Amino acid sequence: MNRSPFRAAARAPRRNPGRGLLPVLGALAAAALIVLPLGQAAQANIPDEGAPIAEPITGPNTEIYLSNTGDGQNVTGGRPATGTTQDPTAAYPDAPPAGYTGVSTFAGTIITRAVSDPSLTAEMYCINLGVQTASGVGYESGTWDESNVSNIGYVTYILNNYFPTTGAPASLGSDDERAAAVQAAIWYFTDGFVLSAGTSAVRTAAAAIVADAQTNGPVVEPPAPEVSIAPPTASAPVGAAAGPFTVTAENAAQVTVSVPAGYAMFADAGATQPIANDSAVASGTQIWVTSTSTVANETTLRARAVVTVQRGQVYLYDGNTPGRTDAQRLILADTTELDALAEATPSFFATGGLTVNKAFAGDGVGSQGAIQLSIDCGEGYVFTADIAAGADTAQEFTYSGIPVDNTCTVTEPTTGANTVVDVTTDAPQSATVTSAGASVTVTNTVTFLPGSLLVTKALSGAAAGQQGEIVIDVVCGDVLDESFVIPAGSVAGEYSQTYGDLPAGTECEISESSTGATEQVQVTPSETVTVEIEPGAEVTAAVSNEVTFAPGSLLVTKVLSGAGAGQQGDIVIDIDCGEALTDSFVIPAGTAAGEYTRASGEIPAGTECEISESSTGANQQVRVVASEAVTVAIEAGVVAEATLTNDVTVIPPVTPPRPGGTVPGALPATGAGSPTSVFLVGGAVLALGLVMVGAAYRARRGVTETGTD
Repeated sequence: MNRSPFRAAARAPRRNPGRGLLPVLGALAAAALIVLPLGQAAQANIPDEGAPIAEPITGPNTEIYLSNTGDGQNVTGGRPATGTTQDPTAAYPDAPPAGYTGVSTFAGTIITRAVSDPSLTAEMYCINLGVQTASGVGYESGTWDESNVSNIGYVTYILNNYFPTTGAPASLGSDDERAAAVQAAIWYFTDGFVLSAGTSAVRTAAAAIVADAQTNGPVVEPPAPEVSIAPPTASAPVGAAAGPFTVTAENAAQVTVSVPAGYAMFADAGATQPIANDSAVASGTQIWVTSTSTVANETTLRARAVVTVQRGQVYLYDGNTPGRTDAQRLILADTTELDALAEATPSFFATGGLTVNKAFAGDGVGSQGAIQLSIDCGEGYVFTADIAAGADTAQEFTYSGIPVDNTCTVTEPTTGANTVVDVTTDAPQSATVTSAGASVTVTNTVTFLPGSLLVTKALSGAAAGQQGEIVIDVVCGDVLDESFVIPAGSVAGEYSQTYGDLPAGTECEISESSTGATEQVQVTPSETVTVEIEPGAEVTAAVSNEVTFAPGSLLVTKVLSGAGAGQQGDIVIDIDCGEALTDSFVIPAGTAAGEYTRASGEIPAGTECEISESSTGANQQVRVVASEAVTVAIEAGVVAEATLTNDVTVIPPVTPPRPGGTVPGALPATGAGSPTSVFLVGGAVLALGLVMVGAAYRARRGVTETGTD
């Protein structure tokens, strides 16, 4: 276990190796007392008042010593076998039960004296009948638990309410009887002792005291005598002063302090203001202790003062009388002024040093955050070492003045791991300090954290949702080769796929092996994207596709037919597709019967095209019957067809009049200047003129039928 100047408080061990023999000694004592003559003090070798007092045998831990008996008288009765725990609620028997051992002994108070001032006396009662004591035996204060005696709470109730604290029981005629009755009642609770049957006043009073305590007890343990040294332990390196220890005593102006030979006390940490051994100092004085030894050692600092001690305080054998292993436990009958003693333990230790080394490894060294090491070499020897973020070289820390044989453990509560790097430490590391020192090395392996890739595909365009399946190929060196598929028909928007746990520094290429283009739509993809994976971060690769409808095309067909085909003039077909296309398709004059086509491509889907004829080819020789203008809608990736027909027929020739005015086939006229002939010729000429004027007019208006009848 590591030594420290701040060890937990503990009561100094009592020099009493025989307390474990209590049951055996009690049994032997009880056996020796089965039959004793009345009036003999069976359990104590204590002189009566006025008799010579044995020379006390005391030690540094002795607070009081037994002097003589006080008020009381001999009693007879019985007790159960040694080791029996008395039931505190059991009614007081009319006589000792069968099987009890007979006892005849003095019952009453015992007088003790303070070691520092024998004139300070106190009255005590015995609380274990089966153990002997004698004049001059020394005692020190203890706790109820340390006494190993049962039912002391009931005993203390009796002390608070009966002799010598009060004059009770008042029914008895003398203090001797009162003391005997109180002691007998106490022994009932601590040892099961029962007075012999009879009607004596002492027995009646003892039974009444027991009943009162059973009804109104028990009470709690009183506070210990208020002399203290704080802290209870303190350590220092060999050659230095241990402390400070603060000595205090309640309501006492002076406290006597002492240390064994080979040690000295001082009023300052530098050990320049000595305090004489066994001298009185003011309560509250701080004391440092030094040792003349050059090796590790410890000693006891004692403080003694006369203070008020509460009734119910237990006193235990101090272990200083040669040949005696145990003595009766005593309990203070009434509050009084007595010696009280406190102890503390100064200790001195050899020291050594500790060197802590911090080493680094891994490809991420220098990217880690701040690091903190915790060095625990025992209570009072705890250190921290801070290493700044980004450190990339070994670090060294040294600590001195650590007790030899202490074990130092180095842990790393903060490793420097962050969002960029992972840090693996080989802490904890431990070493035992020697006079030559000790060292530990803690190594951190720093590696870059993997990153991730977020691939996003943005779909836009008027035709988004009409495209086919899109396949995005994601290749990251030799660690990733996958395809991100967006199903056919996916609407406009953003689509994404995340790829995690990719080593930092990896280069990823994002390309498109299928854009989703079809006959109906065309797709404009973004360029191939290349990104590098960053440690502990997400890298985004954004690609996009603009989807538009594929253009359509137009096929215009002109069908020429009829007997007059080939005699017509130029035919002009006008193609009007708005802003997308304005064109004229001319079929030269004299073109023979047949089909003639004009194809126009890259016309945006949805465009409406009107195909009409601004010239049908009709002339004086032929008349042309043309179909109406045609309107078609262009569909994506589809050829829209428009067919126009022209039926060409020959205009019959007009036969002119023969010379002499004879119309072929007419009957010869009779008589010269026949009015009828003149009229007919004039009418024919007029009709021919009207027909020709009408034909010319229709030709200019694009009328599809021309000629003369």
